[in-house]
Amino acid sequence: MASLRGALGLRTCLRTLAAAAAEPFSARAVSLASLADSAPSTSYGSTEYTSRWQRWWRRGSSGSSGSHPLSSSSSARWQHSDAARAASAPRQVMYQVVVVTGDVRGAGSPAPAVVTLVGSEGESEPYLIGDSTAGEERGFERATRKSYALPSRHLGELQRVHVQQLPSSSDGAGVGWFLDRIEVAGPEGQQWLFPCSAWLGKANHPAGLDGDHERNLAPAVVRPSTHHSLKEPSYNLLGAPLQPEVSAVALPHPEKAAAGKKGLNKKGFGYGGEDAYFYCNNHNGITAMGVADGVYMWREQGIDAGLFSRRLMEFARHSVDLGTTDVLRVLQFAAKRLRLEGIQGSSTACIVLIDQLQGRLAAANLGDSGFIVVGRRRGDARGAASSAASGRRGQLTVKYRSPQQEHSFGHPYQLGHFDGADLPEDAMLTTMPVAPGDVVILGSDGLWDNVSEEELLDEVEKDLLEGVKPSVIAQRLAFLAFTNSLDKHKQTPYSDAASEAFDMVYEGGKQDDICILCASIN
Repeated sequence: MASLRGALGLRTCLRTLAAAAAEPFSARAVSLASLADSAPSTSYGSTEYTSRWQRWWRRGSSGSSGSHPLSSSSSARWQHSDAARAASAPRQVMYQVVVVTGDVRGAGSPAPAVVTLVGSEGESEPYLIGDSTAGEERGFERATRKSYALPSRHLGELQRVHVQQLPSSSDGAGVGWFLDRIEVAGPEGQQWLFPCSAWLGKANHPAGLDGDHERNLAPAVVRPSTHHSLKEPSYNLLGAPLQPEVSAVALPHPEKAAAGKKGLNKKGFGYGGEDAYFYCNNHNGITAMGVADGVYMWREQGIDAGLFSRRLMEFARHSVDLGTTDVLRVLQFAAKRLRLEGIQGSSTACIVLIDQLQGRLAAANLGDSGFIVVGRRRGDARGAASSAASGRRGQLTVKYRSPQQEHSFGHPYQLGHFDGADLPEDAMLTTMPVAPGDVVILGSDGLWDNVSEEELLDEVEKDLLEGVKPSVIAQRLAFLAFTNSLDKHKQTPYSDAASEAFDMVYEGGKQDDICILCASIN
């Protein structure tokens, strides 16, 4: 299969940015030297994770405004003539960025922020916005749109926007800012929407929600509601929250089971063979789910292949328990803890966060594990459960399915201790709305290699018609995957992919560990 690095879902069609209320400000690249000591850090329990500005500064910043920080030795190597620098500099283009502050109580903030655009061909310099020295009013006011022109090298398809709130000059600390979304228009007319609808810093809101000082925003999968506006926010923090009901099951490879290696399935955590999972809720209204698939071949080097995936899921859950609401930061936290503890091995990973208050799903998927969202067909306001309750088949559809990330057939992206392993930042980020009645299925490749999309949809719809719980749906899907994996003549997603990769006809399923999580959105 072709590599899917950088693919981040469907391009969102937005209204043109020319409708912004004001002319765009010219954002300036910031000197990281001026930010390193003042930028807030984020604490995860007993482990301090300093901000990216502090990390970069410690590597040695040149302090020169308008360029990336360089160490003194690197800076010396780059002392060329103006003509040489101009000849080697990448082509500069302009990105139009609109920052929308939400219309909720206390949404505005006097603190400036820094944004960085990350694309498939690189990332921009960090740009300072909301700063009075740039000729605009300092900070961000409630229910406003601010437009900026950001010069940058060509970044390709945008994958995420990193936003960090800086301290307010008045009190030296970040002041709560409710960022609704960021809209970006590219140099060739491309348009992206990056929803946030969350607090950065301490929230001044009756719900008492706290946010991180920095967030990674993923591009939206679907077009936002046409009713979306500053006065009608897409997400109502005071509305009735969603109540996802989650269950999971993990089964070891048949040969491992025959050798007496059993799986563990308990509330919130489990594993089977080298597959592992977790699910939990936190005080910020997040329901989190994750699945990891460890690489069995490490056993040939005396490494416990399942330990890496199990600890990866444990650390991800720990990050969520501490209140993290940014899905990429959950994965980054878990990967860093693995490195700090010196755990060897490698694993794919898929983590999904469902915001109960905002009705939004955010996912980070690295490798060939993944997730699928099943719901009512477009145009019908009822959810999947209501559609099934009507007693008619064929009423459900796949609202979204995450693509697989593979370097080549059988070589998925994976976190690991070895040189050349993929990074959390290589994960495919996705965000999309979810509604009551939707069903979210996460699985390792033991599910996706053996069960087609049509079979999965048929099974879920049949189960909903029977009114069964997510635990039963997960078990039935696991049994279906297990049965197909043993069938030597069945046409499966794995046999189709193998036939395409090797230009030969393959048949049958793929025996493997199987891990499945099912969430019913109530």
